[in-house]
Amino acid sequence: MQDTAPVYRFVDERLGIELKSADAATELATLGVDSLSLLELVFEIEEKFGVTVDPDAAPPRKCGELVALIERIAAEKP
Repeated sequence: MQDTAPVYRFVDERLGIELKSADAATELATLGVDSLSLLELVFEIEEKFGVTVDPDAAPPRKCGELVALIERIAAEKP
């Protein structure tokens, strides 16, 4: 999956924030994203885009970490 735009649109819609324009250091919690909603988001990304996120990986806590996760998923998807 080279095109990350659909993932970003999905995340933007689910979280209500424009992730690409958010400051990378901004804590997701300050934007109202709690651990449960983040976990649900990751599950939805896996299901919707046919990818698997490493279950042992630490969940993203900052906007930049979520962006990095999306970019990593895109790079790994054929």
